[in-house]
Amino acid sequence: MEVSYNLKYRKSNFSNRVLIEKEGEIIIFDKGFRIKGKGAGDKGEFINFSDIKEFYYKGDRLFFITFAKAKYTLSDAGTQFEEFLRAVYKARNEFLIDALFMKQGKLRAEFDMSFERYSKFSKPINKGKAKIRLYEGSFVIIPEMQDAFGMNFNFINYHEFDEMEYSLKITMDDGSFTLISQLGNDYELFEETTDALLGGMYEKIVNDDLKQIFYDFDASTLLKFAYKTRNGKSISLKEVQKIDKELASRMIDVFYEDEAVRDKFSFLDELCDEYSRFFGVSRDPITKDGFVFWMMHAIPDHNVVSFSILPKYYPNLREEEKPKLPKPPFHDIYFYKIIMEKGTPADKVTDKVLEIEQSLVNLHFAKDPCYKDKRDLRNSPFKYAIRKLPYLRILRKSFCGRAASDDAKAWIKQAKEIMEKSKLK
Repeated sequence: MEVSYNLKYRKSNFSNRVLIEKEGEIIIFDKGFRIKGKGAGDKGEFINFSDIKEFYYKGDRLFFITFAKAKYTLSDAGTQFEEFLRAVYKARNEFLIDALFMKQGKLRAEFDMSFERYSKFSKPINKGKAKIRLYEGSFVIIPEMQDAFGMNFNFINYHEFDEMEYSLKITMDDGSFTLISQLGNDYELFEETTDALLGGMYEKIVNDDLKQIFYDFDASTLLKFAYKTRNGKSISLKEVQKIDKELASRMIDVFYEDEAVRDKFSFLDELCDEYSRFFGVSRDPITKDGFVFWMMHAIPDHNVVSFSILPKYYPNLREEEKPKLPKPPFHDIYFYKIIMEKGTPADKVTDKVLEIEQSLVNLHFAKDPCYKDKRDLRNSPFKYAIRKLPYLRILRKSFCGRAASDDAKAWIKQAKEIMEKSKLK
C-alpha cells in the first residue's frame, strides 16, 4: 500500500549543479518511490530502489545517489520526518531482502530485538533496534531506519548464547560478528527456535541428502561432513580424508563418474594437492530435484582459483529416467585471479575460495552473475546483487577467462592459455 509525505526535494548532478528544486511530495511504493512537485500536472520522477547506489540520512535530511550519478536531497518533512524515514526504509528493506538474496527457505519466526554489528577487526559497523526474521536457512536483521542485512546459516562459523546476558553472538566465516540482545520475554523462544533451525538443517542434510549419495556411511561420519559442507559449501580433499578416507575415495568416484570429467580435470588435479582441491555438494536449491556437484582448484603458482559446476546428479534414478542434459555437456570452468596488495597468491587462496563459495551458494549456483557483463544482466534478478554484494563484485573483477569445449584437448588448451596469462610477471 502506497503512502505519501509532503517535503522539499532537490536534484543535482555529479558536479553539484542543481537541476531541480521543488516543494512537493514523495509517494512510496513497494519497488521505489515517486517524487514530484505540487500540482496535478507534475508527474515527477519515479526512482526504483534498484537504481539507488547510496542511501542515507543526516539530521532531518535524506540523501541518495543513483547509479546514473544523480544526487537527491529530501528535506522539510517537519514533524513527519521520522515517520517518513520508517516508511521509506520499510519499503527499501523489503526490496533489499529479495534483491540481495537474504531469504533462505521459508520464514519460521520474527522477533523484536537490538543488535550490534562488527567487522572482522572488531570495529563497529552499526547498531540499533530491529526485527530479526528467522528463515529455514538464514537470519535477516531489519532495522527501523537502516539497511537490512542477512546472515546465511551456511556461512556462520559459530553461534553462542550467553545465558547471563540473554544474548546471542553470531560469528561469520569472514570474521565479522553480530550481537543480538534485548529480546525480553521472547529470549527463550528465540533460543529454542534458533537451535531447532540450525539443528534441523544438519539433520535434513544428512538424512534427506547425503544418505542418498553416500548411503553406506554412518550418520556420525556424514554429520561431520555436513558440518563442513552445509548446503553446498566446499570442503578440501584433505578435510574429507581426515573425516574418513573411504568417504574421500567414494566422493572422488562419484564426482569423476563421467569419463569426460576424468579426461578434462586430471590436468588440473595434477597441479594441485589434497589441500587445494575442493568439492561441494548440495540438493538443487531451486528445484529440490537432484544434486548440484561442483569443484574448485586453487593454483597459486598460476595465480588462479577455478570452479566448475558439473551436470546435475540423480542418485536414485535409472539412466533412462534421468532428465536429458544439454548436449554437449561442456563442463565449463571459470578462472579467477588472486588479487592482493602484498604477499603471495598462496596467502590469499582462502579469501578467494570464500568469495566463490558465497557467490555460488547465496545465489543458488547461478553462474551468469559470476562473470557475465552487467549489460547482459540488466534485466536479470541479479542486477542489484552484482552492484552491491561486496564478495560478488570482487569476484567479477577478478574473472580472467572460461574454458568451454566438449573436446578434452581443446578444453585443456583453453585452460592453459588462461592460466598462463594470469601468472604474476
